[in-house]
Amino acid sequence: MYSPAWRAATTLGDPGMPAHARRCHLVAGKEHDVWDALPRISMPTLILHGAQDSLTPPNSPPLLAARIPGARAHVFLGTRHAYFEECRSEARALVTAFLNEPP
Repeated sequence: MYSPAWRAATTLGDPGMPAHARRCHLVAGKEHDVWDALPRISMPTLILHGAQDSLTPPNSPPLLAARIPGARAHVFLGTRHAYFEECRSEARALVTAFLNEPP
């Protein structure tokens, strides 16, 4: 989830997450397949991803962006699955700019 430098300086995890929520998250990650539905997405789409993510294949962003009409992808270098915490300011700026774009 995190780069070694981030892990060394940060407390990890959500100790309050109920066991059933953790199980549902893991099942969804393994079994939920929407590949065939992606071309039907008609809303603007921004795909964000950590370059060294070991939970989601590193080639996912360009594949998703090619499959979703008009989608854009951004990869955070040096980060893993939790890029949104390690690159909070950069991710926030990208998402804010994306949400503020005219339709």
